Order: sequence, then C-alpha cells, then structure tokens
Amino acid sequence: MIARLDHRMMLVGSVLAMALCVLLVALVFTLRPAEMTGAREVSPASHATSADGGGGSSITQDSSLERHAKVVQRLGNGSLR
Repeated sequence: MIARLDHRMMLVGSVLAMALCVLLVALVFTLRPAEMTGAREVSPASHATSADGGGGSSITQDSSLERHAKVVQRLGNGSLR
C-alpha cells in the first residue's frame, strides 16, 4: 500500500514539474521584449530612387499606372470605352 502511494506521489510530482516547466517557458516567451520595426538598420541603398537619380519613387512615371488611372476615370463616368 505504501509503495503504491509513493508511486502515485512521484507521478503527480512529475506531472506538476512538467506543467511548471511548460508554464515557465510560456511566461518567458510572453514577457520577452518585442523587436521594434524602427530598431533595424536601414542602408541608404534600400531607398528608392527615380530615373534621374534625384531620389523618391518612380511609380508616378509608370505608363501602366497612367493607363489604369484612365480606365478608373472612365469607369467612374459609367463607360468602359
């Protein structure tokens, strides 16, 4: 009877120890500081430049964008052609 009780206590103790380990790992991952998006280094080469090298985006010089804007304008007027 005592051996059976000791075995049960060891089993309960082992399960509790494993549960505490899982909770500790979850707590560590929950409380760790989040990486801020502004914390990373950005190299000057990653910024977009225009065709003339003056900086900025070249999206406004895209011919397909102009065609798309015309189609959207015609759709707003109620005609597709």
